[in-house]
Amino acid sequence: MVWFSYHGGHSGEFCAHAKSALDEVVDAAIQRGFTHYGLSEHCPRYRAEDLYPGEENLGVDGLAAAFDAYATRAFALRDARAGQIELLVGFETETLPPDGWLERMTGLRAAYPFDYIVGSVHDICGRWIDYSPADTTGLAADLGGPEALQLAYFSAVTTMVATLQPDVIAHLDLIRKYEPADFGFSARVERVIETTLEAIHASGGVIEVNCAAFRNGYGPVYPLPQVLERAQAMGIRVTLGDDSHGVETVGVGLEQSLAAISAAGYKSAVYLTRADGWREAPLETIAPRRL
Repeated sequence: MVWFSYHGGHSGEFCAHAKSALDEVVDAAIQRGFTHYGLSEHCPRYRAEDLYPGEENLGVDGLAAAFDAYATRAFALRDARAGQIELLVGFETETLPPDGWLERMTGLRAAYPFDYIVGSVHDICGRWIDYSPADTTGLAADLGGPEALQLAYFSAVTTMVATLQPDVIAHLDLIRKYEPADFGFSARVERVIETTLEAIHASGGVIEVNCAAFRNGYGPVYPLPQVLERAQAMGIRVTLGDDSHGVETVGVGLEQSLAAISAAGYKSAVYLTRADGWREAPLETIAPRRL
């Protein structure tokens, strides 16, 4: 049996909006039966206006130092826990700053011996899409409405995938975070999503099926069935992501992700190993390890 997640492992030690120390997060993953677990701390931001709320005291220089400390700590834990769990160390990207983000992300990727990277889009033109309903509604209004915002978001994801080519694509339809639980994308947006999926397929990227939306009361897991079913038809591989931000959320909700993968028609999911890269696991073999 294998049990895995490749988006999460955020900790209060290195992330202002998370909780717990990084070693506590790792030990929780061990206790909850993970065989493979990815640590993907947020990358630093490079402009004061891009700081998350709560990061003001750190500032840009402090975030860079914290990220370096994260990498050092994560690699040390990877070695220290090697007999108990296979840890993989990566980071979660941003499309920030709007001008020059690609160079920043590729520079970070090259600066450390990361096992993988998680490609995320959390902003449109430097404005957060997932921080608050009011902010997202305001951004949509400025762009011409919710559909216009969704089109801009998926266009940004397509560009990110095609240029950066991340190993894992995170919360693919994050843009519907504040929509009703029965929300579905319009035919026009679906056509743009098709282009995004084509870029993912061409890059060899893997979509994480992220349980955070369900866990936090924002509808089904990411991505919606209409997106996941199309990804399955195109032969795009999927993996699991708990998007944990502390001990309390390690692994919580992944059963919903696994159920969504099965409902979309997949017979297997993939998990990343340091020695052999991506490996395929039939769905019936994916479950927490018994200690």
